Amino acid sequence: MYLTDDFIDKKNSLILEDAVFFLEEAFNCQTDGNATPDVKYDKLKRESSYTRGSILNSALLVESIANCCIGTLEISKPLFSDIDRLKPLNKFEYHLEHVNKDLKLNRGSLVTQEVSELIGIRNSLAHPRPYKGKWVQIDDDRKTVDLGESPFLKLPNSFWFCRYHHAERALKASMNFLSYYFRELCQYSEHEVRSIIFSDHDIQDPQRWIKLHEKYKIDVGFLVNVKAVKKGEARFAAHLREQDTKHKNG
Repeated sequence: MYLTDDFIDKKNSLILEDAVFFLEEAFNCQTDGNATPDVKYDKLKRESSYTRGSILNSALLVESIANCCIGTLEISKPLFSDIDRLKPLNKFEYHLEHVNKDLKLNRGSLVTQEVSELIGIRNSLAHPRPYKGKWVQIDDDRKTVDLGESPFLKLPNSFWFCRYHHAERALKASMNFLSYYFRELCQYSEHEVRSIIFSDHDIQDPQRWIKLHEKYKIDVGFLVNVKAVKKGEARFAAHLREQDTKHKNG
């Protein structure tokens, strides 16, 4: 679908950056035991806002990359228009049929169910509707309501107050699915994946992805081979130490 001289703005780099940025900002809103109630409440509101922003971008990342996968296929414009109306997971399945028809997307696997739930949560936030719950009396002066949580990611249905670990779960769900799809099903290399999901003008920072993996244990294997990079860094550090020793010994 793309011509060699086309300028393609795929947006995935920005979406991923925003998902990570909002997650880290939510993480930074944590308070210690010495904070006043007013400070704690203000921090919690900010943490909730950042968390919602991160969750939305984590879901958008899956949808955007599904569109990029379809964009790599040699199909007619009318067919592309029809495929473009499909749900994100259906787009991944259609793309997989063209690149590795021997393997199928496992709809029953946890990784697929989690990302499917994440997409549904994104839709509920983008198209909000009233959500009904029951008031429960705590004491004479207070009552509360529990609107429950999603079955797989355990994200709150209310989204009134959500915490950074909810954003962390959402980003993990998004990245785990993409890793499963590109590495296990499409069997692409990291270079092939990056060429599909990133634009030529995107600044790519493997160290940023590696830090994301190290801090939050998020699967970034479809973007960068973490073990290979770490081994290369270790060899280079050893080489520098050897050269320094030789220099000192004259």
